[in-house]
Amino acid sequence: MERSIGISQLKSVIRTIDLAAQKAGVKNLRLIICGGLAAIAYGLEERSTLDIDAEVNADFKVIERLKKNIGFPAELTTDISRWSMIDIPEGYRKRAIKFDTVKTKNINVFLLAPVDLIISKLRVFRDKDIHDAIFLIKKFNIKKSDILKASQQAIVQSPPSTELLRFKKSLKHFLILAYKNN
Repeated sequence: MERSIGISQLKSVIRTIDLAAQKAGVKNLRLIICGGLAAIAYGLEERSTLDIDAEVNADFKVIERLKKNIGFPAELTTDISRWSMIDIPEGYRKRAIKFDTVKTKNINVFLLAPVDLIISKLRVFRDKDIHDAIFLIKKFNIKKSDILKASQQAIVQSPPSTELLRFKKSLKHFLILAYKNN
C-alpha cells in the first residue's frame, strides 16, 4: 500500500539513506533521486509513493549493502536510463539538481532535473506520473518545445522497439493534456 509522504518525511528518508551509507562503509555516494520522491522534493505536497527510486554511483555489492541497511523499499541502480526501453536524454547526470535541504555526511543528494523527470514519468505513464509531470510543467514554467526536444532526444538514443510507438502516442496525448490552454 502506498503511503503519503511530505517534505518532512522525505528529509527523514534522506537521513536514513545517509545512515545506511555509513553502515555500508560508503563515503561520497552520489544519489540522484527520481520518481515520486523527486516530485515531492520539488514541492508536490503529500504525494503517495511506495519506495525510493534513485541512481547511485556504486557497484552491485554496495547497492546490496545499502538496500539491506535502508530498511524500506528502495529501487537503486547505477543507470536510471536503463529502467525503460526509452532512455532519459543523455547528460541527465550533469543536469541533476543538487538537493541540500538535508545535511548529510556520506551521500550527495541530487534530483533528476525537471524536464528529465518529466521524460522518466512519460515512460511509465500512470495517472500519478502524468499528474507529477503536469505539476513540474506548471511549477517550472516548462515550455512545450522543451518537452518535445527532450522527447526527441530520448527517442533517437533509445533502441528501436515497439515501445517507441507507445511512447510517441503517450507523448502526443500528454502534450494535449498539459498544454490544453496554449
